[in-house]
Amino acid sequence: MHKILPTARTDIRDSAAGPGSFVPRALVLDLDGTTIDHDQRLNPRVRDAVRAAARHVPVVVATGRMFRSGLPWARQLEVIEPLVCYQGAMVRGMPGPDGSPAERIFEQPLLAAPALHALHVARAHGWHYQAYQDEELLCEQDRPEAWLYSRISGVPFRIVPDLEPLLRHGTTKAACVFEDLADVERALAIMSSELAGAARVTRSNPEFVEMLDKDVSKATGCEIVCERLGCSLTDTLAIGDAPNDVEMLAAAGYAVAISTSRPEVLAVVDATCAPPEDAGVADVLEVFGLA
Repeated sequence: MHKILPTARTDIRDSAAGPGSFVPRALVLDLDGTTIDHDQRLNPRVRDAVRAAARHVPVVVATGRMFRSGLPWARQLEVIEPLVCYQGAMVRGMPGPDGSPAERIFEQPLLAAPALHALHVARAHGWHYQAYQDEELLCEQDRPEAWLYSRISGVPFRIVPDLEPLLRHGTTKAACVFEDLADVERALAIMSSELAGAARVTRSNPEFVEMLDKDVSKATGCEIVCERLGCSLTDTLAIGDAPNDVEMLAAAGYAVAISTSRPEVLAVVDATCAPPEDAGVADVLEVFGLA
């Protein structure tokens, strides 16, 4: 578990929250709610700071998004390292400049049994449920929640008559999406109880409840990339904002959370920064001398 320093929860711009003697060998960045805001905007100051940092250290994007959804943002940030996607359930290299396909480095899908059980739980409660196979977003009904997710991710969804035959082959991850945020906590508790020991249930965006293989996290995905870079997560500066970032932040050498993060996220970091609309990531990179 990440060692909580005396500066925990101190704003990174405060001199007491400086990195001290820690020199990161890589930078790990969450996208939604950290690097880009909830309206899908990238602050130009953040963009320029990350691009500058990439000239000093490898930059690893770790996101809950599908590969095809995270890729455009990684390109805007001029990231060249493999992408950690689907909360760590997939790691893929960047496509080659000649158009060659992205290398599939790692994939660990949610197994059929928990995926199907989660579908049955969602049906019983009338929740929107979606699956992911071969970079496709699949659901059974044309609902507002599907359009909400599609708008955020930039990926169209495909309606199928029945997800069960597809889920017998597993799914990269599964998700329930809610318009009413009051329903999310209840759904999270129910899914966590129903899938206890069989899957990992977590949150990224406030509207999502996501189900993954029980051994998958952003930390596991990032360690795969770090190993290729000749370092470890303990050598990295990591920035995130949501419960799905906790393992990654806890393992990082120096961890920063967005100041509005949930308590369980703030509990494992060394400092906080401003939200993405206020260019908090840029503040962090400037303090570390990377921007």
